[in-house]
Amino acid sequence: MYDVRVLLRIPSSAPQTTEMCLFPFGSLAGATFACFLFLGSVTGKPSSLAVDVRGHGVKFIDGPIAGNVGVATSDNLGYFTNITLGGLNLTVILDTGSFDLLVNTGGLPPHITNTTDIEASEEFGSGSALGNVDFAELQLGDFTIQSQAFLNANSLDGLGDAQGILGMSFNVDSPIRAAIAEAWGSQAADTLANTPMPALFAQDTNLSQNFDVQLARASELDTSAPGVFIIGTHDPDFQSVASAPQLQVVTIDHWSLVMDGMKVNGKEFTFDISRVEGVPAGKVAAALDTGFSLPPLPPAAVDAIYSSIPGAVYVQSQQQWFVPCDASTNLSFVFAGQEFFVHPLDLTYPVVGTISGVQRTVCINTYQYLTLDSNDFTGFDLILGDAFLRNVYASFNYQSTQPGNSGPFVQMISTTTNGAEAMQEFKTQRAATLSKLPPLVDPSNAAHGTVNSATTTSSACSGIVCVAVALSAFLLL
Repeated sequence: MYDVRVLLRIPSSAPQTTEMCLFPFGSLAGATFACFLFLGSVTGKPSSLAVDVRGHGVKFIDGPIAGNVGVATSDNLGYFTNITLGGLNLTVILDTGSFDLLVNTGGLPPHITNTTDIEASEEFGSGSALGNVDFAELQLGDFTIQSQAFLNANSLDGLGDAQGILGMSFNVDSPIRAAIAEAWGSQAADTLANTPMPALFAQDTNLSQNFDVQLARASELDTSAPGVFIIGTHDPDFQSVASAPQLQVVTIDHWSLVMDGMKVNGKEFTFDISRVEGVPAGKVAAALDTGFSLPPLPPAAVDAIYSSIPGAVYVQSQQQWFVPCDASTNLSFVFAGQEFFVHPLDLTYPVVGTISGVQRTVCINTYQYLTLDSNDFTGFDLILGDAFLRNVYASFNYQSTQPGNSGPFVQMISTTTNGAEAMQEFKTQRAATLSKLPPLVDPSNAAHGTVNSATTTSSACSGIVCVAVALSAFLLL
């Protein structure tokens, strides 16, 4: 099952210009929008490139950082890394929720090690990809896979400036692998059609079978937001992850873990019985997915979070919470008895819309209603995307080293550990963001489509992405 959710893109503007994604607040119902900024053998050792993000896209700058391939964002909505495929340097989405490597090179042909007439297709969110399965040398930092299967897409809709997707999940449900198996047989698929990480680890059995991710948080106060994407080792600043509990994956098609629970202001929320076989009573399966910017949770869980914020207003017709931009709550998710707290900046998102023809700003809920058809997805009860993953350093391991546990697992340590410091960061950075946006509107007025002219901020909207997000559904195909 392919599960990239990349929707409408609106580029960030430079300080002297203004490009906005504007919708009347009343028209958000029934639509789904997001404005994204996109800017053989294995050889080598873990490598690094520092990442600088300005304007459109991801740029790598000089200065190696030991062990880090690199991942970056400039708007907290999309996370990207650079790869070299058949001699072409490409910017792709780093996605733990999908399987394959798929690219559209824009007419620039990579050096192909083997070409086929095997056609495959993949769909994601509002976009899709169709093309032939080809093989080329893939470089990730200093690692080289001599012949990686990939979808050489004729077109790749819905990804903005990104030139492809680097799937970081398992071989199961890979459309490329299925196409090769159908055309050449399962033995050929087992040998030739591994997805990128299994391909790398199968070819270098001495390499530790893990990749680690720490997603950076972009802000108006910084021009770049480099994070960690590292293969085969741990970042020097996060070595303690090696001793964190090994959270076993509960399905073979997602990085889904048993989650003990969720707490709002210290109060435990009670989830319904898990749909996933083997998940203990009272717990649920949570998929960790870097390709999902706004995490979808069961509606009752979302309501428990945002109803705890004074002044927040729920709009039934839009399945959306309008929240005071300077307000927050205390949210944590619990794994193996350990609480992982969510930074206040990751709970709400400022959006710009129109009320009676007037531009206004309001904040919306980052954690969304899970409205996916249960017949269309399996393996998890909820998805913890970027708004959660920015708060952890996560090590994704394909092979357990513990006796009796041979399957994949994840280890995590918290990066949001000081609540007072996080709240001060929230106040400072949110104020800086709002100073670049049109005047604020009270959540209750936004919900009813009326303007309160007494609430004002700067009317400019430069240097940030102005996003209108309808929260009726995310697509999982």
